[in-house]
Amino acid sequence: MRLSQFILSNLESILAEWESFASTIFPESKFDKIALRDAAGEILKAIANDIETAQTASQQAEKSKGHGVRTEEDSAAEIHAADRLGLGFNQTQVVSEYRALRATVLRLWIDSSPELDHSAIDQLIRFNEGIDQALSESTARFMQEIEESRDLAIAVMAHDLRNPLNAIVSSAQMIQITEGVDKGAINTLASIVHSGMHMSKLIENLLDFTRTRFGQPLVVKRESKDLAPVCRQTVAEFVAAYPERTIRLDCGADLHGAWDATRISQMLSNLISNAIQHGDQTTPVTVEVRSESQEIVLKVHNDGPPIPQSELPTIFDRFSRGAKQDTAAVNESRHLGIGLFVARQIVEAHSGKISVTSTVQGGTTFVVRLPRHGTS
Repeated sequence: MRLSQFILSNLESILAEWESFASTIFPESKFDKIALRDAAGEILKAIANDIETAQTASQQAEKSKGHGVRTEEDSAAEIHAADRLGLGFNQTQVVSEYRALRATVLRLWIDSSPELDHSAIDQLIRFNEGIDQALSESTARFMQEIEESRDLAIAVMAHDLRNPLNAIVSSAQMIQITEGVDKGAINTLASIVHSGMHMSKLIENLLDFTRTRFGQPLVVKRESKDLAPVCRQTVAEFVAAYPERTIRLDCGADLHGAWDATRISQMLSNLISNAIQHGDQTTPVTVEVRSESQEIVLKVHNDGPPIPQSELPTIFDRFSRGAKQDTAAVNESRHLGIGLFVARQIVEAHSGKISVTSTVQGGTTFVVRLPRHGTS
């Protein structure tokens, strides 16, 4: 009997063995028959039908790589992956199910003493291609579901952290201005305020990051603003938070335009943080803002070890900055690597451009070009 016909004719016995194997993954759980079998029947039917469908050499090559023909609807393998995740299976367990399914089908088919001619060998190859394609689809969906769940958890956590953090900062600020507080306590409170404000910026970066992961554009609200006060305030916060570092600001004239001041401050803050954390601790971080015709050019410079040339093309990608550096450092950019990513998103939301140059002699300079009146 042809393998495709064998699968369809012996579907029940194959599914019984699948069900038996699936039950061993969580022996203490009492899954019902429908949950254990899930979409296995549809997966096998799809593979059996695919075996009987003609395919070209190029289609066979693509399928061998897990790139079979896709439709807009979810496949049975994708549905199975999502359902298994909901039942608490991990990816290794889902993969093991496919190994068991492959072994079960082939063992039962061989036991039926088929005629192993050229056609049977071809069907065997097609069956393995079908299993591999289903496994590829299932694995991809499983990881997608995990990533979406993780991103949602990060978004909820970051959102919920804002209220207690705001309460801490506000309370520390209130105590600072209370009469009778000694100098030592005031210094401690100042440290709490600065740390809280820094944490608040990190939380905003996390929220922005997860928004982009969910496909949401970064929202900017343009208003007519002078960038000089925005830059001065942002730099002043860093001067207060890092008294041991020298941070210099050079603002030119005529810095008016249509900006989202909060977002611009966030972008500049991310660039200055990057310069402080990765630059030479003994040399200044410089911020320069100049007017050039219809755009504003903002530069953040630091001396110190240059960014490797191989990393420059991906420096604004997610999790790229410092990925190959000292992971023992207690440094949020090196752990999260989203500050530069968010900075680029903000610049692009203002229809601007951001670039970086980094050499041993010239140090590292991030250059942001912002049109005074963007299209967003």
